[in-house]
Amino acid sequence: MRLHLTMELPYPTDIPRVCERIQQDIAEQVAQLTGLRVGEVTLTVRRLVATSGANRGRVL
Repeated sequence: MRLHLTMELPYPTDIPRVCERIQQDIAEQVAQLTGLRVGEVTLTVRRLVATSGANRGRVL
């Protein structure tokens, strides 16, 4: 089974680390809930969303 997810992530973030963790967690949870093995989880990061304080010190 393959899954494709599109999501937003907070900025700043370690994109590779966070995406790898999300892929693992999703695969494990789907397998646990359905009994189906997830062979691939593909993520598309649609955008990065500034967290509170991320713009501090910037002139916008």
